[in-house]
Amino acid sequence: MPTGDNRIRMQETTRERLHTIATTYQHHVDACHRYDHTERVVVNALRLAQAYPDTDIELLETAAWLHDIGRGTERKKSESHADASARLAQKILTELAFSAQQITHICAAIVDHRFSLGRVPRNWEGRLLQDADRLDALGAIGIARTFAEGGQRALYHTEMPFLTSHERELDDSHYTIDHFFTKLLSLPATMHTPEARNSAERRIATMRDFLREFADEIGTARTI
Repeated sequence: MPTGDNRIRMQETTRERLHTIATTYQHHVDACHRYDHTERVVVNALRLAQAYPDTDIELLETAAWLHDIGRGTERKKSESHADASARLAQKILTELAFSAQQITHICAAIVDHRFSLGRVPRNWEGRLLQDADRLDALGAIGIARTFAEGGQRALYHTEMPFLTSHERELDDSHYTIDHFFTKLLSLPATMHTPEARNSAERRIATMRDFLREFADEIGTARTI
């Protein structure tokens, strides 16, 4: 956690420009990572930061607005969207007159946020950003995003929809319900702040209620 009082508030003109930039870059990405996702991550990040007076609010909010702007590039060039977002952000932030030190800090937070990379962010604002991004994968929003992202995948394995350790291997590339067990239900343990963990556990409770109802409706007695 940082020390000292660094709560610099973002100027409204900068926020408006970042809002426009985030919207512009996300027209052609999947439904789960469009502007509404970015806006929720910004809200999550700023809520988490309320408990930490030393957080650099300007850098955190900027990283949140820009953390996914490279997703369109990822699909075209097979480049990690975190790396692509940081690369694009560097140019944007230079044009917005952020200092070199600020740009390095923001881009590090963006690069480190991606779940699949398994990174512990190098700076405090990066940890808050990662928590905020992961919170958006949970709860009612998380359920909606899981099925939106499922696309043409089967909802569940018809013979073994819910697993025990000696049953089939989980495969969320083919069965949407499996994604809850391969990733989502484990996310609270990855949070860096107690505030994020508490929020994640509340959202997980919503998901478990959904899974129990789902299991009941398909005639499976499995306890979630």
